[in-house]
Amino acid sequence: MIPEPTSYSVPRRRRVVLHVGLSIMAVAALVAMVNYLAARHYTRLAWSTKASQPFSPLTRTSLASITNAVRVTVFFDKDEPLYDSVWGLLKEYKFANPLILVTCVDYERDPATALVIKNHYQLNVPGQRNLVIFDGGTRTKIVHEKQLSELDIKSFTSGQTKEIRRTHFRGELEFTSALLAVTSTRTLRAYFLHGHGEHQHDSDDKLMGYARFAGVLDENSIPYGRLSLASTNEVPADCQLLIVAGPKTAFLAEELDKLDRYLNQGGRMFVLLNYESLFRPTGLEQLLKEWGVALGRDLVVDREHTMTGQDMIVSEFSDHALMKPMVDERLYLVLPRSVSRIPGSTAGRDVLQVEPLARTSQEGRIITDVRPGMVSYPRANDFVGAVPLMVAVEKGGIRGVSADRGATRMVVVDESVFLGNESLPKLANRDFASHAVNWLLARHELLVGLTPQ
Repeated sequence: MIPEPTSYSVPRRRRVVLHVGLSIMAVAALVAMVNYLAARHYTRLAWSTKASQPFSPLTRTSLASITNAVRVTVFFDKDEPLYDSVWGLLKEYKFANPLILVTCVDYERDPATALVIKNHYQLNVPGQRNLVIFDGGTRTKIVHEKQLSELDIKSFTSGQTKEIRRTHFRGELEFTSALLAVTSTRTLRAYFLHGHGEHQHDSDDKLMGYARFAGVLDENSIPYGRLSLASTNEVPADCQLLIVAGPKTAFLAEELDKLDRYLNQGGRMFVLLNYESLFRPTGLEQLLKEWGVALGRDLVVDREHTMTGQDMIVSEFSDHALMKPMVDERLYLVLPRSVSRIPGSTAGRDVLQVEPLARTSQEGRIITDVRPGMVSYPRANDFVGAVPLMVAVEKGGIRGVSADRGATRMVVVDESVFLGNESLPKLANRDFASHAVNWLLARHELLVGLTPQ
């Protein structure tokens, strides 16, 4: 017969209960401490290759600068394919800065709240749905669904696929741009000069249209318009950036005087000429000469860095603030010409600075025998070496100039087609356009890249 086990004595049972109780209290205290620390020092980790990529420097800078609440309303049908990406990304914005207040209104499941949102933001146009509303209190920016992705239409039209597929998600680009628009304290405005055959900012022409360049201004939250200097018009007082893009005909003397006055009052100008002015000077050549910039009557080639013989891949950049974000990047230029500083041009004008931004490799060549049709004839005495292709001009400390303008700044490139609709997406052309605009406007904190993912 098996004897029954001896039961624990009362003192022993009490000791066991006490030890268990103390263990439970210790674990509870440890959990409380971990939660306390986690609430103040947390790290979010991506556990798969499909997880979101880290924010760009521009987004991090923008989020860190926000000190007032920004209300973000995701006005979306939750069954839409883009909803999860939109909601997930905006949650990351909120985690980065708790002042980003994100809410979702599903207009299909909550029509009453959707009506309130429509009335408050005046969404009275039929079909205004699937959008994200950024409200900074005094400014509002709406990002529409069609802005949030890039579509592969070529594969559909060519018959390779039977559906139009999304290839890139533009969420970070559009959301950060919207945050800049509703939180910026500066009122900025750019103007495209017209009246001389310039590239048109509203044109979708493949080669010469500048609609995509105008999109760069949109992404940087810079409103823009058209400007003519004909008649008695001066450059408006609210013009923080004047874009002169590929003029084909000559300026009147009165127009050049207006541009010179604008620059001497601390104006900012993005000057883009092209091969057409080689045979039909515009008058800007002499104006720029007075500002220490020489435009070559030539064609620059770099046989070791070309795809067609007339284009150029540029990767040699200076350490100028505008170009520092371009490290390890490349630009695609079409029929470029030389742009350089005139030696001794700053004598007596020690505040005027003309600095190169990009140049060819040591195999670059300046061809001066160029004939109509851009037919070039190399000569034995052509200069061969590193050729400057663009410059930045700055003249600061002008007394009595409004704070909105400040120091005079110019970026001069004797090539305008590289920012046209077809060439802008190539290599780092879009980034350069964005960097140039932000440097001209003295928004140095935004001299970082931001592209679709």
